[in-house]
Amino acid sequence: MKLPSPRIVPPALPILVATLVLVMRGAAPVGAQPAQDVDGAIYLPIAVQDALLAASVALPVTPAPAATDTPAPVPTSTSAATPTEPTATTTPDPDPDPDPSEPSLAGCGAARFLDVSAYQQDPAYPDPELEATCEEDELVVRSNGIPNFEFVRITPNDLAAQDYTWRMPIEPTPLEEPADIPLLGPVAIAVNGLPIYGPNEAPNMGTADPVLDQILDFCQGHTARRGDYHFHARPDCLFEDTEGAVSLVLGYAFDGYPIVAPWACVEGDCTRTVKLESSWQRTQDLRNAWDAHEYVEGSGDLDRCNGMVGPAGDYRYVATDTFPYLLGCYAGEAPTNGGGGGPGGGGPPGPRPFAAWLAQLLPFMDVAPHSTW
Repeated sequence: MKLPSPRIVPPALPILVATLVLVMRGAAPVGAQPAQDVDGAIYLPIAVQDALLAASVALPVTPAPAATDTPAPVPTSTSAATPTEPTATTTPDPDPDPDPSEPSLAGCGAARFLDVSAYQQDPAYPDPELEATCEEDELVVRSNGIPNFEFVRITPNDLAAQDYTWRMPIEPTPLEEPADIPLLGPVAIAVNGLPIYGPNEAPNMGTADPVLDQILDFCQGHTARRGDYHFHARPDCLFEDTEGAVSLVLGYAFDGYPIVAPWACVEGDCTRTVKLESSWQRTQDLRNAWDAHEYVEGSGDLDRCNGMVGPAGDYRYVATDTFPYLLGCYAGEAPTNGGGGGPGGGGPPGPRPFAAWLAQLLPFMDVAPHSTW
């Protein structure tokens, strides 16, 4: 039956209700089944209605239960939907990675540095040593500057161990306007603990491009006058294969931003990759590497600093095939590094111009860029 809300009905109300029913529906035969309207409401037989009217009693209802701490059970009906119980919900992870195929590179990068302890350098040199840790808000890298690959002497300067301690912020501070990188000396550190220099030689050598001058070894580096080995371009030799290696970290700039291999995903599932290109173009045939190149916005994939914001929202520099190879400028605040790393590479300027001129005329002499002259 369709029952009213649980309450005690005043004596006069049933009389009014029965009267309205008789007027609207007419009398049903005694003993007939209750009539059901199209809306599902059920009307009582007249005999029942008359008995109720005569007795002046309320329609049979369930009295309202007394207040209690335990809620009354909910009546069920085949014609009504059973109330559904709340289902457990899972709270999504905060700030989910928008593209898992190219993960965020933010945070402590110590685990991305290589284990160089297994490599045995030529007996003439010490074995490489490297330690990378995160201390408070800094990434700290300690290295003896010895390569974890075969040393090939390109310049007259022999390889010598160093005592490096590099410090970079774990959380970079972006600059409103990019800052110039030093013309000489380290600007970043590779994941094998060796310094990375800018894309040019010393001013007395015309600030030329060492890649184009072909004065770098198979890993894009060479030794300076103190025997300190450093890179000028992408050190592919640190890994067996960098082809298609998306978000592969090759090093960290001193402002804390990572330097990655030049590959990015074409689609979200990363079944295809594309090689990123620098937006610096060689516009003049000049010896000075910076004067010969110009940043042409939109001509490549990267910004003036040779970087970009990755799919996960974090900035990274890209190690490209062409100038400036690694960094074109600093996108973040870069602290001054000690431990043999400061501007100028921890030593006075390179060879005097006359020595450089002799080096070009007499290549068999022990005189060359970064020599002790």
